[in-house]
Amino acid sequence: MLKETVQLEKMRQKIEDLNFQSGDRANFIDYGKPNSAQLKEAQETIKRLEAEARSTQAELKQILDTLRKQQPQVIEEWVKYHVSMLELIVAENSTDRNAGTRKYVAKETIANWEKVRSGEMEYVGINESFLKDYKLHVRSINENSQIGEPIKATKTVSPAKPKGKAWWQFWK
Repeated sequence: MLKETVQLEKMRQKIEDLNFQSGDRANFIDYGKPNSAQLKEAQETIKRLEAEARSTQAELKQILDTLRKQQPQVIEEWVKYHVSMLELIVAENSTDRNAGTRKYVAKETIANWEKVRSGEMEYVGINESFLKDYKLHVRSINENSQIGEPIKATKTVSPAKPKGKAWWQFWK
């Protein structure tokens, strides 16, 4: 993978992280019952994070505009990488109760990546709830990453239900 493609992805991830941190602080305000000093600090943090996210997104837009003129293959590689991962999700044969929603979210995300390809968008966020394995997979992107690499599904085991044991046998 081209180093410029990796840089684009790292910048996309930075915007995603800033948005997450801002949302986390907003949740603290809504549900954390902060005192007045904590409230003021959280509000200032949100303003700072949102400003940094806007600034980074503007920088990403500028870089994409330049790449469209000088190195369009970088954007093409970036979009193909993401779309290829999402197509694997759309093609899954799963009986999970959320499989339909997961496929729908993947298709919507593909549509957003197509907007990046056409220049209508510069940033695509990844749904943490339904595309967690995809999000984790793209977090490992580097120069050695290949388009179409399979996603290693994440397997979570609830700490209250250790693998192979009944829920009430937590001490074993």
